[in-house]
Amino acid sequence: MEELDTLNIRRPLVKMVYKGHRNSRTMIKEANFWGANFVMSGSDCGHIFIWDRHTAEHLMLLEADNHVVNCLQPHPFDPILASSGIDYDIKIWSPLEESRIFNRKLADEVITRNELMLEETRNTITVPASFMLRMLASLNHIRADRLEGDRSEGSGQENENEDEE
Repeated sequence: MEELDTLNIRRPLVKMVYKGHRNSRTMIKEANFWGANFVMSGSDCGHIFIWDRHTAEHLMLLEADNHVVNCLQPHPFDPILASSGIDYDIKIWSPLEESRIFNRKLADEVITRNELMLEETRNTITVPASFMLRMLASLNHIRADRLEGDRSEGSGQENENEDEE
């Protein structure tokens, strides 16, 4: 019955796809509209990507974090942007130049590197270190219990063999 219900769910058409950023190391990312003409997102490469909302053309690349940019929030009225990632800083951005400065060559290099890294990690799942430590501790505990069980079974068998003789 549930399968039939999901078949009746309407899926809206995708209007535009914005590419170039990477989202594989961390689970939470934000994509935002910035004004009426821009879409922006953080990336696992430490950059902020800004696209033309109507054409999906990549317009701006900001190096915003040493590792990952998770959160972006535009100011509701002023041309100011707040960003944060996994380093310890929140950064406030505002335009300083009268004309747009965009290094297309650098952006293409970052996009190519992101594509390669996405392909390399396509089948990789990233989990928090705390989860891995708990998992390893559990496995070690299970292993220790099995070894203890093997020792007690072995000593029990030796006693049974001695009783038979």
